[in-house]
Amino acid sequence: MTDKFEITNQEIQQAFLMLIGSTKFSKLTINQICSAANISRITFYRHYADKFDLLETINNAKIVILKNYIQCRLDEQDISNTLLRMTKFLKQDAANIESLFKITKIGNQNSLEHKIKELLYDEFSNFMFKELQANVIKGIPVSYFAELYAANATIFIKYSLESGTNPQLITSLNKIQKFVFDFLKSK
Repeated sequence: MTDKFEITNQEIQQAFLMLIGSTKFSKLTINQICSAANISRITFYRHYADKFDLLETINNAKIVILKNYIQCRLDEQDISNTLLRMTKFLKQDAANIESLFKITKIGNQNSLEHKIKELLYDEFSNFMFKELQANVIKGIPVSYFAELYAANATIFIKYSLESGTNPQLITSLNKIQKFVFDFLKSK
């Protein structure tokens, strides 16, 4: 990819993110994106098949970044510092991520919230299987714990975006994770 191509790509994404802050995704048109990015429709279609492709690209980029935080977090016994770093990172892009969270119906694609839950579920399941080498622990499927973890972490992300960093909440989540891990690892 050339530098000019990448610069145009970033301009298209920035225009899209700016527009979805005030326009519902279902009402957003390619013409609006092109106008905001100051490009032609031909240029847009050199980069993306349609607005769904653009949304998928943006959502996937957010997931890659979050995956790095999540992978670091799972390996730590005390997750407080990781949660603080993650909330500070998310706060830098809060308006865009909140706008992306509002897009829930995307044809055959998954929403950003669904992708985050899926990522959290997969990472937690893999981590637990690696740590405990079992699919069922104390009669409870790891998949259940993974669902619980994914839902809790997604709620934390959404809450932090809306309300800011809450040290007491982070401390509580750290205690909950430690309790769950200790329970799962005990004989």
